[in-house]
Amino acid sequence: MPPPLPSLISLRRPENGPPEPEDIFGSSLGGIFTDDLQNSYGDDPDTTIIYKSHRFGDLEFAAADVRGEEQRRKFAHYLWNAGILMAELVAGRVEEGKVEGVVDGEAKDGENGVFGAGKMGHGEDEWGKEKWWVSKEEEQLWSVQGQTVLELGAELYAGVGLAGIASALSGAAEVTITDYPAPPILSAITTNVSKNLPGHIKSHVTIHGHSWGDLSTPFAIENAHRFTRILAADCLWMSDQHDNLAQSMLHFLSESPDARVYCIAGFHTGRTRLAPFFQEVAPESGLEIEEIYEMDGMGKCRVWVNEKSGVEDIGERNKWLVVARLKRQGS
Repeated sequence: MPPPLPSLISLRRPENGPPEPEDIFGSSLGGIFTDDLQNSYGDDPDTTIIYKSHRFGDLEFAAADVRGEEQRRKFAHYLWNAGILMAELVAGRVEEGKVEGVVDGEAKDGENGVFGAGKMGHGEDEWGKEKWWVSKEEEQLWSVQGQTVLELGAELYAGVGLAGIASALSGAAEVTITDYPAPPILSAITTNVSKNLPGHIKSHVTIHGHSWGDLSTPFAIENAHRFTRILAADCLWMSDQHDNLAQSMLHFLSESPDARVYCIAGFHTGRTRLAPFFQEVAPESGLEIEEIYEMDGMGKCRVWVNEKSGVEDIGERNKWLVVARLKRQGS
């Protein structure tokens, strides 16, 4: 099994600022409540979120410095496990323990991330052929290499752009990262793109504001049916936005029969918030589910169910994600 999703994230606090009591308590929850699995990270624009990618080394992200209730309500100042798993799947496994990452064709010694190999925090043997999130056959179905990719970030884990950045590093031909059109959120994404992508890759990445369902903007009009891969991580928690989200997916999704929507979402707001999207909204909007299942933060999988009898334990449900690939009906 792969390492737990939370083990791929670390936080670096400002050197001149002591940790807040909430930070100390939050970091110790795993030791206090051993059955719980952390599922969100961030909430402080001064704290750097470090994603320890097995393929690209350490990538550093700043969360959005949100202001006002409207922007905070989008939870754009967090990174969630769904976004981490999306990045893992689109990046793919490392072949024979190789860590990629060069700048202008030349790695810098002793540095991490795309600027060199660096230390991974878990041994090469731990990423053996049978110890990754999905099989090699399914891995190919999550590939973004050579694809035109749209990240529909947005009403939730936005302000980070992790999945879009991972796609760019993984060989996507073009990447467009969208999020809720608020300056602090788009500014954070711009910073993260500049920090993690070398120039020859960054030139293929663009950032735009987009509100789901608003298809009358110049950006939406110019990019109708443009993208062969659409990424949506933790975008399902607001059930009143499901219709708008599906409209954006279909509007931007290429009409190629090979075009796919990758959708991953956590159960932290409850199964009843997520299920209607797959059960009703997606098929009624013209989307077809190619595959859907549930996976926990340790890589364990189980069959997807729309509802469960009784009340799901909050701590238990927070461990799980719904993982799905969708396509146009009839394609």
